[in-house]
Amino acid sequence: MSFTLIRCATSDDTDDLAALLADYLRESYAGHDGSTSEQLRRDVLSDKSLHRVLLAEVMERSVGFVAWDTVYDMHWAMSGAQIADLYVVPSHRGLGVALSLIARTAADARAEGCAFLRGGAYDRESTRRSYGRIAVVEPCDETHLSGRAFRRLAELADLPTREILLSLHPIEWNFEA
Repeated sequence: MSFTLIRCATSDDTDDLAALLADYLRESYAGHDGSTSEQLRRDVLSDKSLHRVLLAEVMERSVGFVAWDTVYDMHWAMSGAQIADLYVVPSHRGLGVALSLIARTAADARAEGCAFLRGGAYDRESTRRSYGRIAVVEPCDETHLSGRAFRRLAELADLPTREILLSLHPIEWNFEA
């Protein structure tokens, strides 16, 4: 597989993001229209937006995205990142694109002072298994990447996918400070 480039989406990426979002919603949330291109440009991809979107590209073609926001956990008194959506086109699943997106999210979130990543694995068993290789997946499918595991994955973000896979941390690292 060609190298996967993970980068911040900009307003120039509105049409690509809208197309990926439409595919994602058709597959996982049939009948839900989601955001329009104009709404994405205004609310998500503008310079004033607090939302973050990363695009995955292979050979200059957008093949996936992750959308995330910062959150604060009052119980643990720390900031983290909440993944709202993660999608990879079917032709690029199983190739580590999602892992590369998550690693870059962890790195970017850590650079902003975050100490954990959380999200959900609601759509399919393969997603749960994939997340379960790096994070703690609760019975309700809420997923947490934290502690030493969060820091390790953030450190791997600039590596090729194969090297990330070969350098993954033990799940127990999620329970270490």
